[in-house]
Amino acid sequence: MTQAYDREKLVELFGDDPHTLGEVEREFLDTARGAEREILGTDDLAAIARVAHRLKGASGMIGAAALCRMADALERAAKAGDLPGVRRLHGVFGQEVQRVAEQVVTAADAQPALS
Repeated sequence: MTQAYDREKLVELFGDDPHTLGEVEREFLDTARGAEREILGTDDLAAIARVAHRLKGASGMIGAAALCRMADALERAAKAGDLPGVRRLHGVFGQEVQRVAEQVVTAADAQPALS
């Protein structure tokens, strides 16, 4: 299975310091989980579109291509007024957020302990 995000892209953007990379990964995961909660917690399609748009940008920046596509699909469904479509997409979106979480944990486990 492909990676949920491109860690090499993070290295290009932030350098190869393990602490910095770990922090960026954790912040991105927090952002993705927050977006997932916000989307599930409201029927406000304008709010859903805004949250999805922000996550689309963040996902694109770190190379989380599948999550970026899901956020784009959620944004388009919300802008089209398709709440049932948003709800259908949410399950797959949640699975992709979980893949990001698993990769973050794996990356953190592979890092040497800080002294």
